[in-house]
Amino acid sequence: MMITGLFDNIRIAVTQLLSNKLRTILTMLGVIIGIASVVLLLSLGQAVQSSITAQFEGLGASLIRISSTSSDAPLTTDLADALRARLTTAAYVMPQTSGNYAVVYNGDEFSVGVTGATTDYLNINERSLTSGRFFTEDELNSSARLAVIGVETAENLFDTANPLGNEIRIGTVFFQVIGVLNDTGGEDDDLIIVPITAAQTRLNATRTNSGEPVVNMILVLAADNEQVDAATEEVETIMRQERNLSATDSDNFRAFTASTILDSLTSSIETITVFLGMLAGISLVVGGIGVMNIMLVTVNERTREIGLRKAVGAQRWDIVFQFLTEAIVITMLGGLIGVLIAVAGATLITTLVSDFNVIIQPSSLLLAAGIAAGVGVFFGVYPASRAASLSPIDALRYE
Repeated sequence: MMITGLFDNIRIAVTQLLSNKLRTILTMLGVIIGIASVVLLLSLGQAVQSSITAQFEGLGASLIRISSTSSDAPLTTDLADALRARLTTAAYVMPQTSGNYAVVYNGDEFSVGVTGATTDYLNINERSLTSGRFFTEDELNSSARLAVIGVETAENLFDTANPLGNEIRIGTVFFQVIGVLNDTGGEDDDLIIVPITAAQTRLNATRTNSGEPVVNMILVLAADNEQVDAATEEVETIMRQERNLSATDSDNFRAFTASTILDSLTSSIETITVFLGMLAGISLVVGGIGVMNIMLVTVNERTREIGLRKAVGAQRWDIVFQFLTEAIVITMLGGLIGVLIAVAGATLITTLVSDFNVIIQPSSLLLAAGIAAGVGVFFGVYPASRAASLSPIDALRYE
């Protein structure tokens, strides 16, 4: 009986909406915009988070990066050697220098990032070579002027020619190309790797006051993914000991992993997404007020109908349920249209922006349905209660 009454109320609500289509569309407009904005913004936030997660996974989940936070205490090659000797949870430890240099070949000049590394570079960065070879330990120790380049760098400098064996000028120093790195499809395809000893002696001879070679970063590859946290803690302990920091001294270095950065970015993205969702929700409040306003107008227009229904035995709850159903039908229809617009927007963004997949999650659809129904109930209660409180006699006399 109750289900039959519900369907009757829905039928009456749809009939009333169709009787004045323009007013219905204008009433739903705020709800449509609000639902479309909330769903699309939530989906965009999830897409951005997924995209960033995929990019940071490429940085290596087991890789720990150590940088200095004090200009008075730079990182050194000796410090990297101490870590290599003492760490028990690491597979590789590598000091690294980096900087942008003018690179010239056959009169063509490009600005390229040049990294000074050890023979552990391929292992620690999980890279491989498409051609040629990497420099050896003996070549590293002798500061050999050798270079391994990325595929994009090879294309820029040599076009389709074979780069192996050719000399390129980095700054003012000539280096011989001996290998080409594998294609990653990202920023790491435009770079040059040289022996760190060559970088320190021939490109950047920065030293500490005591004469130790300075490095930009020290990379530590944990033995496996399960030991990343343990390796990070061990790195921090050894670094504090090697730098003679007391228990009350703050760290003058930072040890971080891809997950550390990712957690921070994810938290920021979630906060921004919620904030934008709240801003979009303002239009839902405006839309809800519009629904309440139209429902009040509808109550006035149908005063005699209300009086007639009460005269033939309709109870207060019957009237409340009827008008509340109409308000919910309006907002649910607006919510459905809003979701369809959001889906169309997500599809358009995915089509136009490469490597960016915006997907409307089922949770977003459930949230949209809940919000639409909630708006209908919240802003429909007062008009429904007002309709139910009318006196049958006064309602029948209403002109």
